[in-house]
Formats: sequence, C-alpha cells, structure tokens
Amino acid sequence: MTTANTYIKIYASLGYLFYSVAAGDGTVRTAEVEKLKQLVKQDWLPLEGSRDEFGTDAAHYIEMSFDFALGEEMDGDAAYERFVDEYKDLAPHFDAGLKRLVLKTAAAVADAFHGTNKEERRQLGQIRKLLA
Repeated sequence: MTTANTYIKIYASLGYLFYSVAAGDGTVRTAEVEKLKQLVKQDWLPLEGSRDEFGTDAAHYIEMSFDFALGEEMDGDAAYERFVDEYKDLAPHFDAGLKRLVLKTAAAVADAFHGTNKEERRQLGQIRKLLA
C-alpha cells in the first residue's frame, strides 16, 4: 500500500523529471509550463486522492517541484539526475499504468513547443529506458 507521503515523494520527483524534459533544450517555454499544468489537472489530480497535512492534493507536488526547479534555473541534466536518484527508492511504486502516464506526460511536455526536438527525443529515450 502506498502512503500519502510516498505519493508526495513520487510526485515531487516527477516534477523534476518533467522539468528536465522542458529544460532539455536550454529554455523552458511558457507552452511547456502550460501543458504540464493542464496535464496535472486532467490526468494526475484524478489519479488518486492522497493529500498532504494541509489538504493539498499530492499531485500538485509535480507543479511545485517543477516551479521550484524553474525558479532556481536548475540545469535540465541536474533535474534529471535528481529524479534518477529518487527513483531508485521509489521504483517499486511505479506500476505499468503509472509508467505509461509518466511517458505520456513527458512526451506532451516535449511536444508542447513546436514539436519534439532532437534533444527532447534523446531525453524521452532515456526516460523510457529508465522506466523499462
């Protein structure tokens, strides 16, 4: 059974992963941020009902960590490595459905600004390999 705190950790780490995709070409575009926010609302919030101690749906941690990385102007590779480090402990909680949603979201963020470029395709391949 996955606890609310585990979901918070998963979602926070995913924010860094999705940021790494958006920042992969060196610039995070408004369209990428907007696409992520749309997908959190559409796909991630309804996924399950975990909340933090303040009543905030745990899925919002995706946006919070993404926004933090953006505000810190974090390097895309550093954000990806942060996800990889956290994924080592969280991997048992990633079932096939969650992995599909992660890949769908990452691909949509990559595609949000004039399609997916070469660097974003490379990054998506890395993510697929990691989650396999």
